[in-house]
Amino acid sequence: MQLPTITINNDQKLVVKRLLSGLGEVLVQRGQQVSALDIVARAELPSRYVALHVSRKLAKYGVDMSEVMLKQQGEVVEEGELIASRKGTFGQKSVYAPTKGRIASIGPGWVLLETERTITQVQAFIDGTVTRVIANRGVIIEAMGSMVQASCGFGGEAYGLLKNMVKSPTDHMDAAEIDAHAENTILLAGQSVDEEIIRQAEAHAVRGIIVGSIDATLLKLNPAPKLCVVATDGFGDLPMSSYTFNLLRNLGGREVSIRGLTPSLTPPDPWGLAQEAPVIFAVTGKIAPTSAFEQEAAPVNRPLAVGSRVRVTRGEFIGAISNIESYPDQPQATATGIITPGAYLTLDGALHYIPFANLAQVR
Repeated sequence: MQLPTITINNDQKLVVKRLLSGLGEVLVQRGQQVSALDIVARAELPSRYVALHVSRKLAKYGVDMSEVMLKQQGEVVEEGELIASRKGTFGQKSVYAPTKGRIASIGPGWVLLETERTITQVQAFIDGTVTRVIANRGVIIEAMGSMVQASCGFGGEAYGLLKNMVKSPTDHMDAAEIDAHAENTILLAGQSVDEEIIRQAEAHAVRGIIVGSIDATLLKLNPAPKLCVVATDGFGDLPMSSYTFNLLRNLGGREVSIRGLTPSLTPPDPWGLAQEAPVIFAVTGKIAPTSAFEQEAAPVNRPLAVGSRVRVTRGEFIGAISNIESYPDQPQATATGIITPGAYLTLDGALHYIPFANLAQVR
C-alpha cells in the first residue's frame, strides 16, 4: 500500500531546477558553488507585440504576402518605414511600421511586429552546487538541508533570515510586533495572517511570511502584496501542524528560501515543464563533491507500514502528523459511519481511524 507523499524533513538532499521561460544564456558551470541570490541564467525575451492587418490596409482580401511584403521575418524596421505595398485600382496602397521593432512573424494577411524586449534573470534560489547545466535554459542546483512542502501561497520567491514571531502553531502574530528589526527577514507567523499584517510587513521591507493557512481573499488584494506568503497547511484558518512548526522554529536565525504559489491557479508553463510547488528550503550543508555529478535519483516512496509517518489531509484533524499504529486488513467504519480502508493514528491523545483517502505519507 502506498499513499501520496509530501516532504517535511530536516535532513535531505535539496534539488531545484532553475529555468528561463525562453532560450537564453547560462552564466554558471557544472560543479560551481552558488549563493541563493546569484544570477545563474539570463535572457532577452520579447515582451510586447503589435499586430498589423496588412490585407485590410492594402484593401485586398486574401493578398499574397510574398508579393506585397518588402521586409522579411526577422528584419528590424524603423518607425514609419515601408514594409508592404501593392498597386490598387485607385493608386498605391502601403503599410508602414507604426513603431520601431522586429518582424516576428508573417501570416496570411497579417504581420506580427515585436516592439519591446525585456531582460529576464533567474537566481539560484538556494546556496548549493550546480550539478547540471541545461543548455540555453538553466541549471539544476543541489544541497543538503531542510525541506517543507507547503500547500499554497502567493508572491513568488523570497530569501532571507527566518525570524520566529510566535511560540506555538496556534498563535496569531500581532501586526504591531512587526518593526524595523524585521527588515529583509522571513517571519514565522503562526496560524494565519490578515491584510493588516501583510501591509505592515510590506512597510518594514519584510521579504516573506510563513503561516499555517491563508484566507483565499488575500489572493485578490489590490494592490497585490510585494512580499511572498507561504501557507503550510492550506486555505482557511488552520493552525500549522506541530511537527512542521517545530521543524521551522528550530531553523530560526538561519537563511531560508520560500516559494509562494498556488499551483492550481498558476497558468500552464508554455514549455510543458512541471508546475513549481510552494516550498520552504533551508540549506544546512553542501553536496559532497563525489555526488555532485551523479545522475539525480528519483525519490523513494516506501510502502506503508506500522510506524510510517503520515499527515491528515482532510477532515477534523486536517494538518495533524502522526505515526500509523495499525491498519486492519479489512475496511472499517469511520466516525461518520462510512466503511473504507484506513489506519489507526494517535491524535489528541486518543486512537482514531482515518481513511487512507485522507492521508499522505510524510517523507
